[in-house]
Amino acid sequence: MLFFTNISRLSATKLTRIRQAADSTATEATTGDTEGGDADIKVSELRSAVSYLRKEKGIVDLQLELSKQENVRLKAQIEHLTQSLQESRATLAEVRSYTTSLIINNTALGVRTGYGSSNIRRSAR
Repeated sequence: MLFFTNISRLSATKLTRIRQAADSTATEATTGDTEGGDADIKVSELRSAVSYLRKEKGIVDLQLELSKQENVRLKAQIEHLTQSLQESRATLAEVRSYTTSLIINNTALGVRTGYGSSNIRRSAR
């Protein structure tokens, strides 16, 4: 409980300091020409900061747009490669099936004619 009380007191103290700083800034802005130079410098610094942030925002927006385009390109590439893979798998399955049927036919032919597989290879030469 003591911890929360200290935090409340600390927050109240900070809030008071912020209010005092805001009040003193407002009175300094309305005081005279002697502090006008400082205000001009502060305004100039703020303008340069705003200009810098706008440039940075433009750069980040451009990077975001490029990243989106890259994402679309990569998704299209993935789609193309997936389709190519499926076609390759289908072709491989056809070749396996054809090769298996040839082996089965040649084995059956060797058994019927009395030739072994080694004789089939010799006769194929």
